[in-house]
Amino acid sequence: VISGVIRPPPEIRAVADKTALFVAKNGRAFEQRILNSEKGKTPKFAFLHATSPFNAYYEQKIRFYEEGGTEEGEEKKDE
Repeated sequence: VISGVIRPPPEIRAVADKTALFVAKNGRAFEQRILNSEKGKTPKFAFLHATSPFNAYYEQKIRFYEEGGTEEGEEKKDE
């Protein structure tokens, strides 16, 4: 079994990061609102679904933000 986190392309990563930050701050209800909306059915938000190869990245980002991680700290790591 291959396991690990697949890093999404930049345009998806930006949306996943921002969504993870909001979910970490506002709870899973925010995620449910997206999933129940028309936007939640678009490829842009496919990472919200457990079947997405990018879902593990998204879940990891939620934990990162819940544990006090910041967007600034993440940007420095990417450089």
